[in-house]
Amino acid sequence: MPRPALAASRAIDILNFMAASPLRGWSLTELVRHLGVNQASCHALLAALTRDGYLERDPKRRTYRLGPALIAIGHGALQCHPVLAAARNRIDAIVAAFDLDCLLTARSGDHLIALAAGGPNPERGLRIGQHVPLIPPLGTPFLAWANEDEVEAWLARAEEPGTETARLRQSLAAVRQRGFAVTLRGPGQGAAGLALLDLAEEPLADTLKDRAVEAISRMGGEYLLIDEEPDRLLPVDLISAPVFDADGAVACTLSLYGSERPLPLAKVMEMGRRLGEFCRVAETSLPTREDGQGAVRPSQAAMSSGSGG
Repeated sequence: MPRPALAASRAIDILNFMAASPLRGWSLTELVRHLGVNQASCHALLAALTRDGYLERDPKRRTYRLGPALIAIGHGALQCHPVLAAARNRIDAIVAAFDLDCLLTARSGDHLIALAAGGPNPERGLRIGQHVPLIPPLGTPFLAWANEDEVEAWLARAEEPGTETARLRQSLAAVRQRGFAVTLRGPGQGAAGLALLDLAEEPLADTLKDRAVEAISRMGGEYLLIDEEPDRLLPVDLISAPVFDADGAVACTLSLYGSERPLPLAKVMEMGRRLGEFCRVAETSLPTREDGQGAVRPSQAAMSSGSGG
């Protein structure tokens, strides 16, 4: 892969950094400190981005924030990805149905990215625009229908490869059978949440990246609901269902979170199935394929082949 131009990489870093905290302005000095960019180079990039409307500058405070030109780019991106747009449009209905928070997440290479959220307290989850490393045990709804090469690459990104490979594979099989993933709160999940919160403040800090990766890896297989015990109350962190594109690949996930009390297994399974129904509605926006066939729906096959529990 060709090495990216430094100026282009720095401009992307600036936009990603500011997108993680979109409601505040950043001074040149702050951006230089957080991004580790030469002051003259940073000033030149800010001037270019401001000139074309990607950033705007407050002349009184001498700070920069995201500009209106990005709205048009985002609108164009949604037109290119109608499934993501349809999934985002289901968030309000999901929130109304469950009275919980809802998060839309997509995959970007070896990272997950939070795209939209809603609900009573959506700030309890990832920040919109935040990138999270796609390492075990995170990302099972994306990997459950992936090919073996992708699964092997995911397993290889674990902090300690091979330690829980069998259990991680069991979790992928469980997600395929149910049609959705369930993850649980615990000490490891709490530490990872705090590490990701720190990373959201300084997304380019290498020490914080390393700390987040280590904390995520330490969550282990206990973060994933695999064994279903009918009488067990579950401290649910997330219930996540996939939304498939026209080729049958997972385009994104819609996740429920914010449940403060442990839930019985039957209730969790019911919520997961209902969330999956919202995802199927989002998929109806898919255009007809050129061969005239409807889109492949792996999730429907998974849900109809088993009991869903």
